[in-house]
Amino acid sequence: MFKQTQIVFLVSILLFTVLFFQIGCGDDDDDDDNDDIFVNDDTDDDADDDADDDADDDVDDDADDDTTDEVCDPDPLLGMSYDETPGPGILRQKAVEYDLWHEQWHQPNYGSTVEVTFTDENRPEAAFYGGTGDSCMWTGTYLASQALRYHVTKDEQARQNVIKSVRALDRHLHVTGRPGFIARYVGPMDDPKYGDVQADCDEEPEYYHCLTEGEFAGDFWKGNTSRDQYTGWFFGMALAYDTLTDDRDEEVQEVKAMIEADMTEVLDALMEQYWRIIDVDDIATTAAPGVLPTMQQTWALIGYNITGLERFQEIFEFWANPERRPMLRAMNISITNRYTQHYGLNLAHQNFFNLMRLSRPYCQANDFIKRIFAEQLHYHCDLSHNAFFTLIHMSQSDLADEDYWQLQYDQMLQDLNDFRDAPNDQYFVEPPAAPVDPISVLLHELQQNAPWLADIMGDVDIQALDAYPVPFQCTTDFLWQRNPWHMSPCGADNPQKVNPGADYLVAYWMASAYGFIEKSM
Repeated sequence: MFKQTQIVFLVSILLFTVLFFQIGCGDDDDDDDNDDIFVNDDTDDDADDDADDDADDDVDDDADDDTTDEVCDPDPLLGMSYDETPGPGILRQKAVEYDLWHEQWHQPNYGSTVEVTFTDENRPEAAFYGGTGDSCMWTGTYLASQALRYHVTKDEQARQNVIKSVRALDRHLHVTGRPGFIARYVGPMDDPKYGDVQADCDEEPEYYHCLTEGEFAGDFWKGNTSRDQYTGWFFGMALAYDTLTDDRDEEVQEVKAMIEADMTEVLDALMEQYWRIIDVDDIATTAAPGVLPTMQQTWALIGYNITGLERFQEIFEFWANPERRPMLRAMNISITNRYTQHYGLNLAHQNFFNLMRLSRPYCQANDFIKRIFAEQLHYHCDLSHNAFFTLIHMSQSDLADEDYWQLQYDQMLQDLNDFRDAPNDQYFVEPPAAPVDPISVLLHELQQNAPWLADIMGDVDIQALDAYPVPFQCTTDFLWQRNPWHMSPCGADNPQKVNPGADYLVAYWMASAYGFIEKSM
């Protein structure tokens, strides 16, 4: 048992984290000031400062502080070659089936990703589309998977999936009518698989929007968009732009120009709005509208990589300045996401993937970014049977310890092998008994005595000490954003309702693109 003083200290730290620096929820400081809090303002030069420093920070550093004098080793992704001549092994065969399922059922109409409920358990026909509230997030994630697939295979269907998904996300942006504001979903009003859309628009006008005139007449779209959805949008667009490399192809030129224009529009709007997501009513959305510093840095760097516009580079370099490292460390405290709102770790991993990948021309900034990722984000879910997180870690971090690298690799391979075959219909699971995490017990009991804490930080159930393997994790739309320490029975066997499978696809194709697995495996 914890001693009383240890409990008080732990709870104090966790509550402070939740209230101020939570990755998965909460907001930024909501001010318009460029106030350099945390900055060391002293002017006396000390012996530990580098001659080519960008800042006189007078800190005993473990690394040179300058941001532009070196270039780290480039991301290996675009320079790799692949052998597609062998026959497909079981992992590739599983990916093929998920690809086919998604292409046939999970990207209807304009191409955005949805869940599907079928008319019966034999799945002859779709009866209803669901999951549209998070569709922008998963469409971007699916787009990333297809961009990586196309990069590896040069398959024409993958190329068409990339193009279709980019155009879908472009529609998410422009259907709203507000520059830079991205919809959660857009679809045709007259498709009965969405239910009674007109009634939804009448009953929830702040969320559902039915259009009767203009370019998108006949469409409906969902708003009140969160930074979660923007994260998926940027994640997919970034990889699509970098992997569509045949600039002689007119369709590729058109799509890349579309990405460039859309990226500029979204970033300019966010910058003008002081990094707040503003809905069509000129008011910030009520669903996590504040773009956190690491998101600002990531999205601006993606924008600079695509457009070359200096104003986006300046945002990245503002946050790359060594003086702002204490703030970035504070804003990336994520221990609470181990116990609640686990999806925050998925948002962080998606953002840090591109931040680490694209910041290599700024070697020392890249080194610091990797340290934050490893020490403050991935640390809390390391070796937690999450192949997607593991692959981001393996592809972008410097894992010099061979034994540790092998542990990562072996578990990633186990997770991909354990992942259910397509179609990923909903299922019931009862995780086996396991040792309990005492901190989860503490937090759970604390919430029982102070229920208001759940409103702030989310519910904390009693959790396992070690993460469960994939077969014992709860059924969900995207496995890698769910808590793998969940101990209670969950889900229900329902072969009629099928999840889209972007979770397996993005992990498998990332593993393939970075050369961790071969086609024959």
